[in-house]
Amino acid sequence: MISRFVQPLRNHWPVLLIVPLVVIATTWPTFPRIFDPDEFWLHVVHHDKWLRIWDAWHIEQVLAGQADLFYTDSWFHPQGTSLRYYSYVYPHALLLIALKAVMPVDDAYNLLFLLILCFNAFCGYALIKHLIKDKWISLFGSIVFLMSAPFPNGSTVPDLITIGTLPLAMYFYLRAESESNWRFAILAGISAGVTVLISVYVFAFILLSIGIYALVKSLSRWKQSAFWRNLLIVFVVCGSISLLRFYPMLLDRAQLLQAVEVSNVQMRSNDVLEFFVLPNNPFTGPLFGEPIDARDYHLDSPVRSQHKEGYLGYINIFLVACAFLFQPRRRRLLPWAVILVFFAILRLGTHLTFNGVEYADIVLPQRLLRDWFPALFGNIGYAKYYDIGVVTPLAALASYGLAALLRSKPAKARMLVSLICALVVTFEFYIPRFGQTIEEEKTAFIPWLQSEPADEIKLIHLPMMQYTRPYYLHVQMLTDYPQANGFGTRLKWSARSYIEGNTLLHHWHYNRNVHCLPHNEQSYNQDLDQLLADGFSHIIAHNWLYGDQFTRHSLMNIPPVYADGFVSIYRVGDMRLSCQNQAAELPRFIHFAQSPSAMPGAGTSILSLHPNQAIDPDLFDYLGSLFSDWASLLHLYWDKGELATQNVGKQYANLQAFADDNQVIHFLYNRRDSDPDRLIGDSAFDGFNRCQRDEFADGAVIELYVNRAFSCELVIAGDPFQARYDNGFRLENLEIQTDQDVMDFYFMWSGVPDEAHSVSIQIFDPAGERILGQDFVIGHVTLYRQRIDISSLPPGDYSVKLIMYDFNSGAIVSGTESRDGARFDRELVIGNLNHN
Repeated sequence: MISRFVQPLRNHWPVLLIVPLVVIATTWPTFPRIFDPDEFWLHVVHHDKWLRIWDAWHIEQVLAGQADLFYTDSWFHPQGTSLRYYSYVYPHALLLIALKAVMPVDDAYNLLFLLILCFNAFCGYALIKHLIKDKWISLFGSIVFLMSAPFPNGSTVPDLITIGTLPLAMYFYLRAESESNWRFAILAGISAGVTVLISVYVFAFILLSIGIYALVKSLSRWKQSAFWRNLLIVFVVCGSISLLRFYPMLLDRAQLLQAVEVSNVQMRSNDVLEFFVLPNNPFTGPLFGEPIDARDYHLDSPVRSQHKEGYLGYINIFLVACAFLFQPRRRRLLPWAVILVFFAILRLGTHLTFNGVEYADIVLPQRLLRDWFPALFGNIGYAKYYDIGVVTPLAALASYGLAALLRSKPAKARMLVSLICALVVTFEFYIPRFGQTIEEEKTAFIPWLQSEPADEIKLIHLPMMQYTRPYYLHVQMLTDYPQANGFGTRLKWSARSYIEGNTLLHHWHYNRNVHCLPHNEQSYNQDLDQLLADGFSHIIAHNWLYGDQFTRHSLMNIPPVYADGFVSIYRVGDMRLSCQNQAAELPRFIHFAQSPSAMPGAGTSILSLHPNQAIDPDLFDYLGSLFSDWASLLHLYWDKGELATQNVGKQYANLQAFADDNQVIHFLYNRRDSDPDRLIGDSAFDGFNRCQRDEFADGAVIELYVNRAFSCELVIAGDPFQARYDNGFRLENLEIQTDQDVMDFYFMWSGVPDEAHSVSIQIFDPAGERILGQDFVIGHVTLYRQRIDISSLPPGDYSVKLIMYDFNSGAIVSGTESRDGARFDRELVIGNLNHN
C-alpha cells in the first residue's frame, strides 16, 4: 500500500529535495529558530502577523464554545464588532491550533511559513510538469514560482503568500480541458473555492486567470460542448464553496456596503521600472534610486527588507523572450501571455509612471476597471497585490523558454542548465530577512496584572497607533482581557463609535495627548466616568513602542501602579488626578487654559504673539499637547524685524496660510510687550471679525476672531443648541435664518471622525409628512453653511429635523440633545418654520 504512494514520488525527488533546501536557505534564520523555544521570535516584522495568530486564538475559543465566530467584544470593548467581513485565514488558523499544542506559538507560526512556501513551489511544479513533461525544467519553474511569490510591504502573512492554489486550480482545469474529464473540473473548482477561506485576493485572481485562459481558448474551441461543460462545472463548484465566506457577509448588508466602499479610493500608480529593477540590490538599485519605501515603522525591529515589489527578474525576462522566439508552437503561449500582460498592466495602477515621472493624462485599465466594477477592483487597495496574478504566467512562460533552449539537448545538459538557472533565480531574488523578537521583559507585567484584585480587568493600550494596535492582540491572547481599541480592517464606523464618542479615547486614537483643564473639565470627568462605568480598569503605556511621545503628557502627575522600563500601568480611576494638578507650566497661556469660552474644533486654532523670542522647544511641545483639542497652535515672534513661526499640529509657513486654513482663531498676546496692531493690520485678518476680547490685570489679552461668513453668535452664544452623536460628532451650535424663499442653516461642529458622514435637513408638515429635504456631506470643518430653497412650500407651520447618517452604508447615527438630555434615535428636531 505504501509503495503505491512512494513509487510515484521517487520520480520527483529533485523537487522534493531541492525546494525545501532553497526555502530554508532563503528564509534563514527561520528554520533554526523553530527549535529555539526560549526566545519569542517571528520571521516577519509586518504587523498583520498578529491578526493571523489572533485568528487561531479566537477560532480555538469558538471551537470550545466560548466565543462567537462572527462577533467579538474583545475588540472595541464594550461596543463589540461584527466579524462577518473580517478576513479569517481558516486553514492557517486550524493548522496553527494543532501545531501550537506541541510547540510555542511563534515556532508554530514560523514552521507554517516554511510549509506554505514549499506548498506554493510544489503546486507550481505540478502545473509546469503538466505543461512541459520535464522534471528538471519543472523544478526551475517551481523555483521561479517560489522566489517570485510577492511579499507586499515586506509582509509574509499567509493570506498574501498562500498562492499555491492558483497554479493548482489551473493544473486541474488544464487537465479537465486536455482530457475532457469533468472530475478534474470539480477538483479545479474545489481548489479555487477553498481559496476564499484563505484570501479573497487570490480567489479573485484564480477566477480571472481561468476566465482569461478560457476566453483565449474559446476562440478555437467554442463549438466543443465539453469545453463549456468543464468551465461551467469549475465556476459552479467554486461558487458553491465560496458561499461559506460570502453568505455571512450578505447577512449584514449595511456592513457589506461600507466594506465595499472602504478601499474604493484613488490608487497611486507604480513605476514601470519596478518590473526591471530589484530594490535593495547593490548592483541594479542605484539605477532606480533609493530603495522603494525603506521606512522602518514596525515596532522596534531593525530596518526591514523590502521584498520584490513588481520585479520580474532578468533571467525570467530573457527566457520569456526565448519562448516566443524559439518555441515551435507559439499558440500554446498565448493564454499565458495574455494573463501576464493583464495583471502586469493592472499592477501599474491608475496612470502611467516611468522613471519617477507621472503621466496623469495616460489612464491605464486599472482606473477604468475600478470605475466599472468597484465591488471587486475598487477593493484591491494596493496595486502591488496584482503581483499575485503575475507569478503563475511568468513561471509558465519562463519554463517554456528554457524548454525551447534545451530542446533536443541530452538529459544531463537539461539537468545542469535547469539547476544553474534555478540557482541564478534564487540569488537574483534573494534579499536578507529580519525577524522580530519580543523579549520576555516586554510582557513581564502580565503576572502583576493578573494578580490585581479587580473583579474584571479591561484594558486601554497606549499608544493607539495603526502599527501598535495589532500587537495588543498578542497581549490579549496572553491575558484574555478585553480592550478598547482593536484592529479590524473594513469595519463600519460603529465599531469605533465608542472611541470617537469618548474625549480621552478619541484623542489617544489620533495620537494626541489629552488633559483636564478648566475649559474641558466637565466633559473630561463625564467621559472618565463612562470608562469606569463600563469596567475599564487599567491603562497600559507601552513605552518601548515609539518611546512615550504619544502618552507622556496625558499621564503627567499621575503615578503609575506598575513600571518596569518597558511598560507603565495606571489605574483608570487615577486619571482624575489630572484635574487636581492642572497646567503646572503655562506661562503666557494660563488665562486661555482657564477660559470657559475657549472653543476647540476641527477648524479652530490658537495664534500666539509673544515677540521677544521663540518658546523653548520642549515647553512648546508640552503646550501643544495641552491644547490638543485645537487644530493647531501657531506662535509668532519677531526675528530681525520679520515674523518667525513655531507650529504644533498643522504646519504653516506664514500667517496668511494659517488664516486661509482656519475659521475660528483665538489670538493670545500681552499688551505690555506686544504690538498686536502691527499684526492685526495684516491682510490675513481681512476675512475675520473680532467677536470677543478678554483683558486681564497682568496685561494678557485673549481675542476671538471668526470668519466673516459666520456670525459671532454662532461661536459665542450663551445658550447654544447642542447635540452629541454616538459616533463622536458634536453639534456645538446651530443658527437658522429664514426669509421668504430660503432657509440658511449655520452649523458649528466638533469631533468630526475620519469616515465620511452626511446630514439630511428635512421639513415636515403638522401631520408628520415629509414635505422637503436636502442632504449634504459634512466636511472636516468647524463652521458650515447650508441653504434650502423653500419657495415651493405652501403657507403653514412646519417642523425642521436633522438626520445624520454614514455616507457609505446609510446607517443612521443616534445621539443625545445636550439641553435636556433627550435621546434621539433618528431625527433631531432643530427648529420650527412658519411659512407665509
